[in-house]
Amino acid sequence: MKAELPYWRIGAALVAAALLASPAMAQDSAPLTLPALVKRALELSPPQRIAEASVGLAESQRDNARASLLPQLGAAVSQTRQTTNPATLGFEFPGLPSLIGPYSVFDARLKLSQAVLDFARHSELAGAGFAVEAARAQAEQSREQIAAQVALSYIQVLAGEQAVEAARADLVLAEDLLTLARDQREAGVASGVDVARAQTAVAQDRYALSEAETAIARSRLQLQRAAVLPMDAPLQLGGHLQVSDAAVPGAAQALEEARAHRAELAAIDAALKQADAELHAAQRRHWPTLALFADYGQSSRTPVRAEEDTYRYGASLELPIYSGGALRAGEDAARLKLEQQRERAEDLRQQVEQDVRLALATVQNTAEQVKAATATRDLAGRELELARDRFLNGVANNVDVVSAQASLTRARSQHIAALAAYQQARVNLAAAQGRGQAFEL
Repeated sequence: MKAELPYWRIGAALVAAALLASPAMAQDSAPLTLPALVKRALELSPPQRIAEASVGLAESQRDNARASLLPQLGAAVSQTRQTTNPATLGFEFPGLPSLIGPYSVFDARLKLSQAVLDFARHSELAGAGFAVEAARAQAEQSREQIAAQVALSYIQVLAGEQAVEAARADLVLAEDLLTLARDQREAGVASGVDVARAQTAVAQDRYALSEAETAIARSRLQLQRAAVLPMDAPLQLGGHLQVSDAAVPGAAQALEEARAHRAELAAIDAALKQADAELHAAQRRHWPTLALFADYGQSSRTPVRAEEDTYRYGASLELPIYSGGALRAGEDAARLKLEQQRERAEDLRQQVEQDVRLALATVQNTAEQVKAATATRDLAGRELELARDRFLNGVANNVDVVSAQASLTRARSQHIAALAAYQQARVNLAAAQGRGQAFEL
């Protein structure tokens, strides 16, 4: 018969569980830190590559819009063999043949043109520039989202590892209590029901351990996917869930940070400017355009016969008079798009404030939950110790022991869940402020 429950075994089980919960502990590689995983995800994540490609696409479209306002220089060379019906040119008189030719025509020349006044294209170029700003802000928003997702997955894995550690410790404790029940039955103090009750507790803890191992496997795969890690590689993280010493900002400070750093706000601001530029472009398509043109080259029968230099230069002025309503429809569409962007901007500003205030409240509440869960876990451990002593001394059966053991199991799970919820709330607060990439445990 054991004199007391060997709590040192629980501590040893926790250490062993930590090693078993992370297969990569046996590896020589250094533990993966959150900043390292975030950096890797930002470099290799396909969504981020897509966002960066969108920036390049917007820059190409801006360059294309700029090119239409720059001088256009080209060259053309042609050699033809043809016949001509003079009647089609208005020449009809006696003696004129009905068909002239065949004869050869060679022409080679340089052509130059330059838009001088085209206000609509200038507005289109401004809009394309704002589109680049919007794409860059959206790429930054993608980085924030990826960083937050990696951080949340990282915390989930740490929580899963601690859950496996706790489940292993619970199983070790249940097996110790089963041994105690058997010893008490052999001493004539306990009954077979006490042993069966302890055996049931062991079976339940084995099931709980299996559930925890399944959950940690799923969490690891999610983190490997988010951080673009090989799915079959062992995963060893460097970190532990605990309460942070970082001060929680006030609502005014947090909102100021969010308004200054949220990439979504920068993106919607650029989209507003782009829509405004597109409206100006639509309005200015009613205005006249002025262009200069010139060409110079050689006309002859062949490249080496009857050569003569020819040229042409001039200016063209165009003014749309009637377009069937197309210009007015384009202007109306651009105006409605601008109104849509204004409504989206206002809705986003309200959403940002809601995100910040909710994240602040969640951080504060989960911090209190961690304190309560810590106290509950400690009290549950004390309750189990007292119940075990009563059973050991033959004062009571092990109903209280098994009940206290279940309470301790729940308290450990609640404590881990509270820590995970607290850290996840801190991630959400950082993301709400536009600081997801700078988050640290």
